Parts: sequence; structure tokens; C-alpha cells
Amino acid sequence: MCCLSAWRIKVLEITGYGGSFRELKQMRHFLGKLQCLETVRIGVQKDSNKYLRANLTTLPRASPKCNIQFI
Repeated sequence: MCCLSAWRIKVLEITGYGGSFRELKQMRHFLGKLQCLETVRIGVQKDSNKYLRANLTTLPRASPKCNIQFI
């Protein structure tokens, strides 16, 4: 059982996101479990492409208020 659903985290900031399978799996976990999440700020690497961003924005989210921003 995951304890993340009980946490009241509103903002999550991740830097140096490269889009690896492991990172995507972890992001899916965060978005799917953090029910109070309002903002996710993701610092993507300079060579990231539109596909990587599209993958992140289409992940299911536990919070209907969750907004993903790329920094």
C-alpha cells in the first residue's frame, strides 16, 4: 500500500527530467496517488522533445486540480 495518497502535497517540483522509463513510471505514480496536488513543475532537459511533454500531460491524475508546467 502506498502512503502518498494520505499526503497533502500541493506543489511538486522535479528538475533534470529526462523522460526515461523509470522517470515516467515514477511520475505516473506521483500523479496517480497525490490527491491534493495542484501544480507540478518539471524541469526538462534541453534536448527534450514534444513527445516527452505529451507523455507527461496525458498521464492520469488523482487530483482534478493538477496542472503540469514545464520550466
